[in-house]
Amino acid sequence: MSTSQRLLQIEDLTVGFKTEDGLVQAVRGVDLSIDDGDVLAVVGESGSGKSVTALSVLGLHPQNRTTMGGRIMWQGENLIGAPEDRLRRVRGGEIAMIFQDPLTALNPVYSVGRQIIEMLQAHREMSRQAAKARAVEMLGLVGIPQPARRVDNFPHEFSGGMRQRAMIAMALACDPKLVIADEPTTALDVTVQAQVLELLVDITREHGAAVMLITHDLGVVAGMANKVAVMYAGRVVEDATSEELFDAPTHPYTVGLLRSLPRVDSDGGEQLIPIGGQPPSMLNPPAGCAFHPRCPIARSESGCDSQIPPLHESEQVTVVTGTRLGSGSDDSGHGAACWRRDETDSLLGVRA
Repeated sequence: MSTSQRLLQIEDLTVGFKTEDGLVQAVRGVDLSIDDGDVLAVVGESGSGKSVTALSVLGLHPQNRTTMGGRIMWQGENLIGAPEDRLRRVRGGEIAMIFQDPLTALNPVYSVGRQIIEMLQAHREMSRQAAKARAVEMLGLVGIPQPARRVDNFPHEFSGGMRQRAMIAMALACDPKLVIADEPTTALDVTVQAQVLELLVDITREHGAAVMLITHDLGVVAGMANKVAVMYAGRVVEDATSEELFDAPTHPYTVGLLRSLPRVDSDGGEQLIPIGGQPPSMLNPPAGCAFHPRCPIARSESGCDSQIPPLHESEQVTVVTGTRLGSGSDDSGHGAACWRRDETDSLLGVRA
């Protein structure tokens, strides 16, 4: 599918933040694509660039200390450098975002209903009466009890799960084509997390919206996402369908993430295996594959510490010490940015 036909196409995105210590290279050449109806999960440790990538789509970084490059193509239109009035129309009206903590995302001095009403009036030509009716409808749709009464409640009068449901209602009120959910269950207890995620996926499907789900936990995306992109140190290191990723993880970092999760089919005596080391500083990221200082199969002779592996083999073929090295993609489009991907299974002994 061509770029102009995709709903969202992110191409070679770079994002840097100017600090007193230097330039933080938060995102370093990210490529992502989302089509109509997709649920794309973007996973990785804290600091991997997930949220920075998501915020870049809507131009929510402070302009005075942010540098950006590449392209963010929204239905064929590049949003990088777009006028502010155009971005305001996109935010909420065409692309909606659900933030990590609804208590800080919602304005505490306005009722929940008023905040939904103001957004509807900003993006749709609706009377206040019609906008309030729509707000009540959306609160009922996401499972808020007695929505006609609760529409006038303030955020502090909602529980954590109800606030997140209200954020989903607000995000979908204008019928956006894409919903970006930035770790929407982080502030919720475990019993509510699955309910909120299932609600988000079910309702967006009913509305025909695509979803970009940002999370640090691979465990929450199984069965919910149809595509997964794994990020590390500002890059996508593996992308695949959800089924391919869980059946045959290829990048050592992805394997490490899966090994650190408890399995429901284990006997309870299996130890979890953490990923050793620490994430790199993005002020001065490592040369080559950024994961190589923590990777148990990294080798200098393969170029792990000197050359950046491409995500898909068709992008580049590199010769190091007389050996032809590929990136590890196959005919299905499963990409892994690893010079030694063919040895991942044998050396780490994992089939998730």
